[in-house]
Amino acid sequence: MVKKLISVVSILIPTFLTIFILNFLFDIIPLNIQGLPIILPFVFCPIGAALGLIGYKMNRDNLARAGMIFNIGLFLFPIAFNIIGTLSGGV
Repeated sequence: MVKKLISVVSILIPTFLTIFILNFLFDIIPLNIQGLPIILPFVFCPIGAALGLIGYKMNRDNLARAGMIFNIGLFLFPIAFNIIGTLSGGV
């Protein structure tokens, strides 16, 4: 039970962060949190990747592997977002 829970949490962290980022980019629900959704992956994605790694070492399931990949990809998104935004729009 705990092994599956760790894998599920490693998936839930980037899922919620992705929802916040999509809301920030497309303004689906107006919130006044300005650039926070772009910064949050730097804090929470390493935690989710570590949980995915722990879950993968305990259980060797695809859910934990997907959690690690999703967290690493989402961790790199703000970096790419800032680089592409700087190159296309300047400052």
